[in-house]
Amino acid sequence: MRIAHFSDLHLCSNFKKSNRNKIKEVLDHALENGAQHFVFTGDITDNAEEREFVYFRELLQSYNLLSSDKSTVIIGNHDIFGGPQTAQDVANFPFKCLNINYQERVSKFVSYFRELFENTIHPHEEIYFPFAKELKSVVLVGLNSIDEYSPFKNPFASNGKIGKIQRRIVENLLLLPKFKDKLKIVLVHHHFYHKSDISKSSESSLWSKIESFTMKLRGKKKLINLFEANDVSIVLHGHSHEMCEYFRKKIRFVNAGASMEGNEPSYFLIDAFPFDVSVSLQKFSVAKEKFAEAEIASIAV
Repeated sequence: MRIAHFSDLHLCSNFKKSNRNKIKEVLDHALENGAQHFVFTGDITDNAEEREFVYFRELLQSYNLLSSDKSTVIIGNHDIFGGPQTAQDVANFPFKCLNINYQERVSKFVSYFRELFENTIHPHEEIYFPFAKELKSVVLVGLNSIDEYSPFKNPFASNGKIGKIQRRIVENLLLLPKFKDKLKIVLVHHHFYHKSDISKSSESSLWSKIESFTMKLRGKKKLINLFEANDVSIVLHGHSHEMCEYFRKKIRFVNAGASMEGNEPSYFLIDAFPFDVSVSLQKFSVAKEKFAEAEIASIAV
């Protein structure tokens, strides 16, 4: 199976209009490149606005991708809390987050893309994360890594957390007998970098500096151990705005967080075989109007 991996589309009609055109370009190229399944690992929108969710839903529909066997989407922090667009927003952002109903936003997110959650295994009729989706010889396991807002533990709503309950559910999903011989791929928004690795944001320099200290995933070590013990082959994520591949405990991590960055939108192509995967970065140059395979950046681990 050939999977196209995108992340952090940050659709925003007011401040990031070009992202709408960029996502069309990369979808076109991925289809031409034989992609059979499309994965979007969070931050579909920049400010959690309904019109952006509706736009993306209609876009998938226009490409005949609005079905569970064609696309998979998970939630990002911007899909719940949004983000600051102006200098004034930075000051008001914590107050805004304090007044957001977290569970309601998660439920709305699922409702916008309800077709993509059909034929999935999830813990409860009304709780869709984590979930498992079986596709030929592959099983996708989707997590919600977005932590609830806290003035102290999550002051800028960009930290992540995978708690004990979600880890237990993930483990139970990975241990299902029918998934024993499947290639296991985990989808999550937050990254798994070492503390020494720098997280990148595409926002203003001030916000980028603030956010770089608050883009952490709590419980990542326990998750990595869980992945290793249950034969997870690859983890697809975003959040930090760069395109790279790295390894933790022999598990391959692929970050597509810079899919919409600058004049070179890009995505990853993942060829999934029963017991192996190959990964290639596809990078589009707006100036040259063509795609070219690019070398995968590496983060020292």
